[in-house]
Amino acid sequence: MSQKEFKATAQDYLQKAGNVSKEYLNLFKSKLATTVVDTVYMAEGITKNVIPGNPVTRDYEVTKHIGSAGPGLLWKLYAGFKKSTKQEATVFVLHKKSLEIFSKKDRDLIVEVFKKGATQLARIKHPRILSLQHQLEESKDSLAFATEPCFSSLANALGNHENMPSPLPDDFKDFKLLEVEIKYGLLQLAEALSFLHKDAKILHRNICPESIVINSNGAWKLAGFEFFVTNNNDPNDALKFPFKEWDGSLAPVLNPVLEYLAPEYGLSSKCDCSSDMFSFGMLFYSVYNNGKTLYSCSNNYSAFVRNVEELKSITNSQMSSIPSDIREYLKMLMHLNSELRPDAGQVTKIPFFDDVAVKTLEYLDSSFQVDNLQKSMFFKSLPQIIDKLPQRVCLQRIIPCLEQEFINPDMIPFILPSIFLIAEQSSNEEYVKYILPRLKIIFKLQKPIQILLIVLKNMSLILSKTPPTDIKEHILPLVCRSLETDTVEIQELCLGTLPSFAHLLDTSSIKHQIIPRIRKLCLESSTLSVRVNSLICIGKILEHLEKWVVLDDILPILEKINIRDSAVLMAMLGIYKIVLSHPKLGITKDLLATRVLPYLIPICIDNNLNMKQFNAYMSLVKEMLSQVESEQKKKLEQIEALEREKSIIPYSIAGNSSSKPKEVIKTPDTMMDQLMAGYGVATAQNTVPPPSFSTQSLNTNNSGIMPKKELTLNEKQELAAKLERDEPKISSSMSLNNLKPANKMSESLMDKNLKDLSLSSNQKASQINSNLDLLTQSMSGTNLMNNNPLRQFNSNSSFTTSQVLPNIQSNQNLGFFGNLALPAPNYNVSQINSSMNNGFNTHSISTSMKNSMNNIPLIPGPPRFASPVISKPNNQTVNNGHKSALDDLADIFG
Repeated sequence: MSQKEFKATAQDYLQKAGNVSKEYLNLFKSKLATTVVDTVYMAEGITKNVIPGNPVTRDYEVTKHIGSAGPGLLWKLYAGFKKSTKQEATVFVLHKKSLEIFSKKDRDLIVEVFKKGATQLARIKHPRILSLQHQLEESKDSLAFATEPCFSSLANALGNHENMPSPLPDDFKDFKLLEVEIKYGLLQLAEALSFLHKDAKILHRNICPESIVINSNGAWKLAGFEFFVTNNNDPNDALKFPFKEWDGSLAPVLNPVLEYLAPEYGLSSKCDCSSDMFSFGMLFYSVYNNGKTLYSCSNNYSAFVRNVEELKSITNSQMSSIPSDIREYLKMLMHLNSELRPDAGQVTKIPFFDDVAVKTLEYLDSSFQVDNLQKSMFFKSLPQIIDKLPQRVCLQRIIPCLEQEFINPDMIPFILPSIFLIAEQSSNEEYVKYILPRLKIIFKLQKPIQILLIVLKNMSLILSKTPPTDIKEHILPLVCRSLETDTVEIQELCLGTLPSFAHLLDTSSIKHQIIPRIRKLCLESSTLSVRVNSLICIGKILEHLEKWVVLDDILPILEKINIRDSAVLMAMLGIYKIVLSHPKLGITKDLLATRVLPYLIPICIDNNLNMKQFNAYMSLVKEMLSQVESEQKKKLEQIEALEREKSIIPYSIAGNSSSKPKEVIKTPDTMMDQLMAGYGVATAQNTVPPPSFSTQSLNTNNSGIMPKKELTLNEKQELAAKLERDEPKISSSMSLNNLKPANKMSESLMDKNLKDLSLSSNQKASQINSNLDLLTQSMSGTNLMNNNPLRQFNSNSSFTTSQVLPNIQSNQNLGFFGNLALPAPNYNVSQINSSMNNGFNTHSISTSMKNSMNNIPLIPGPPRFASPVISKPNNQTVNNGHKSALDDLADIFG
């Protein structure tokens, strides 16, 4: 392939690769865009599907379908929240698509009727009427508005699950209204009707379970104003409401429910406030009769008229499900004569509602109108009533009412006991859902101080039900603030409760937030009990700390405590014992020896300790000493074992194992020397000299090579320089008169040499003088001839070495160190001694030593005088049993 063809082929490949890369890049971009769009639409999918295009979706996020309400239960209830504030809400939605089962005329009327009800609901403001958060919004596909959080409609609670999610929410499984809920709910409706009739002058016309909504707190709220009418007369005149007949030509959802409609709608063609009271009575009956009305009309007006006639005689069997103390009042409410029916205000005063639980709930709802003194008295007695109330009522009714008092901090100390009582009776799920969100508000309050006191007293309950994440986020700051207060009782309570949740905190939180505050209390508090409790708290949380935290932060606190009260000392003892014995912790021997023991031993003799406490401290100190001893022994044994491994060197040279050196130790003279020697410590008088060599170690090895001593570079340089300086002295002739005086050690040496040497008459005196001069220079300042008898004789009798040792010959071929290595002769020096004693007859000495001086063995090698030479006696009889000259010179030269 030519170069041009190769370039063309390469360009084709690159172009194709670029096209493929662009395709993959475009595909990736497309996939990424699709994924992002899908994610966004999935996040908004629920809201878009529920109320597509409705303006309510701009402000509210819908989560799930929870119930239904309104005429025909056409309003769908969705749980949700406001996007801006995250405030919970319920969104009512009417899907226009669900109206397709109706005629075009009915569909338009239904939309108008439902819009009328929602609009009127926004105009009325009352605690017993459902409150709106967002007004009605209409789109092409739906109507929607937002209200306070709701549970469901009363119709759903009574078992009518039409237009509800499938499957049913868990809250509706085995759901049943409680007695106190029914009583108080009916009382709330009576109050709502009283407001409508007397204040708003409105006739509802459709009081039924579909028009009643139960909010998330369990309160019954009046809604369903689709068929309401207003007063036509002047405000000062009697109420007069327009009459609207039930129109059978319209869809049933466009007419009031016949089962709850007053008889006058079919008999006299008129209506007034008593008409709503009849509907209220029928609602009363259906609630206690499991949702079943007194009669059934099936959306048939003729059946309604027939059933109304039967109201003249209501039998006891029909009222069997109604409580006996309300039956007579209920019959009055359902009477055919509207004038005999009690109004809404009179209903609220029926003795049936004089129940303690009902009055309690009623008082809580109206507590904002009461002064603090009356509130405090009520809240003090509230725990006694809570025990008699169902748990659901406590959670859904009492807790929200108590929360409203949080705006008044002075009332919180009176409220908290009731809250904690309800929390104690709740499950963990109920606590997290209903109680913990309210307590989080209280945890942030610092005043009044009684709040902290009550919370800390109930901390064990809080910790047992609060999730760990909330403990760290909300309870830990509360504890830190409690430790910083000046109230002793709060400090002690906090110190007592802290260990119970220390295992839920991480090491960093304890180290940086808890320990510094405890340290301050332990060292600076003026109250002894606080200091003791601080130490006890530290002892209890030790097992939850890391070892390094204890050694760095806890033990230094103990060392700074200057109080010597017995309680403080025993608390410190407990901390040391736990740290020392706990398998996770422990104290190092260095720390024990340098800081802990020096601090504890003076405490042992403190006068504040009794016998039992003293024994406890001594036991701890002994335990620490035992640990230090065992660990240090183990360490030293390991060190010695390593040193023995490094110091294993063969002593035998040339395969001879008998040349192992022997250590010579001088017996100490003083008691201190004996003690130091017993502990293995060398002193100036108790020094181990270098080991001496035997004559066998001087022999060459099997290969004929002399053993050598390894020298460092500096030693070799010093030796070379020394030899250069001493070379002229070795070659020249020197007399004994030029030698320096010897010390006592040299005197003994010369004495032994004269007695043991076998002299040769062929050796020259000048070379011996050179050898002696070399020895003298290498003895580190010692004088060879000091107090020597030979010197005395020389001065008195002019005796020279040439006279005593005449004609000593050396082997010129071997050199100086070679002559030193010649074999030693066997010569008896008794003749020399006798000659010296008789005036040193030079002729007799020269003739007796004539044949022995040729072979003088000397030790080769450089001289070493690291320590004084100590001679040892032997079994020889020559010169009082001294060693031979070979051993002495070997000791000198090392």
